[in-house]
Amino acid sequence: MIKVRLNYVRHSARKLRPVLSVFVGQALESAIDKTSIMAQDSAQMLHKTLKMARAAAQEKEFSANDMIVSQAYATEGPRIKRSRANARGRTNRYIKHLAHITVMLVERKDKESTSSTPVISKGKVETKVRSKKDKN
Repeated sequence: MIKVRLNYVRHSARKLRPVLSVFVGQALESAIDKTSIMAQDSAQMLHKTLKMARAAAQEKEFSANDMIVSQAYATEGPRIKRSRANARGRTNRYIKHLAHITVMLVERKDKESTSSTPVISKGKVETKVRSKKDKN
């Protein structure tokens, strides 16, 4: 099993999660190909993470063609708090969100079938409910 993290991505985890959940259970090479042509910023960040995972697999002498994305999730990182000038000498605060992308790869069990049939994972997409206390 190979685990790769891309930390401090300048994107909210809430926007990353739907794109990440699409690629769980797919072959690594097909996931890299599909993310390279997607228009979303989330897909470009996932593409970078998947290429890191392929390099880590080759470093550990696994075949990249035999790897499957078993888990892919995004967790919230630290928030950058900024303020913007407003009317009458006041300021408005706004928050820039950061996220951590984690991708886990496993080796395909049946190596003789190298077709791109997706294997559906039973893992859940991690979500976090925000309350009024978290908005500080």
